[in-house]
Amino acid sequence: MKGKYYILCVVLAMICFVPRGLAQRGKSEIALGYGYYSDYSLVNGAPFSASSGAPVLTYRYYINKNVTIGMGIGYENIRTWGSFLTFAPEMTFCYLDTRHDLIRVRLYGKIAYGVTIFDDLNRAPGAADRSGPWLYGFQGTPLGIRIGRQVAYFAEVGFGYEGLIHTGIALRVPNVLKQHRNVEEK
Repeated sequence: MKGKYYILCVVLAMICFVPRGLAQRGKSEIALGYGYYSDYSLVNGAPFSASSGAPVLTYRYYINKNVTIGMGIGYENIRTWGSFLTFAPEMTFCYLDTRHDLIRVRLYGKIAYGVTIFDDLNRAPGAADRSGPWLYGFQGTPLGIRIGRQVAYFAEVGFGYEGLIHTGIALRVPNVLKQHRNVEEK
């Protein structure tokens, strides 16, 4: 149990200590997605009905128009095995962007690598607690598509904690600090 709190503190510290000059220049995005057939369910051989699927919350910061860095938090519960909570820093790279067209389409790839906290749900009464080992969580996505501008739909095909198929909604959030500074200057 102590390990879960330690991981949470490390993740929060990583988010809080992003250099202020860097965090204020670009755009940010929050994405909420749901994945099917994660690597944990495939390794366990669990039927699809035994898995909760993999809901994932992601924050991304645009370093430039083609590269983002961010943090993904995903959860999956496999009732025949256990639950998995993953914290993974990620990086995406856009290799096609139709930003000047009426409908914006971005094709991108993504890599994420972090830690997963495993909680064994199938412990027999009186048996040793095998919960809490830290596993490595990863996601490799060679093909992702994002359709839209401020609010966008995305779909990804890859392998890892987010699943073989991952889909959801992304919302670009305005840089409030930059807008506030522009208003004060006028």
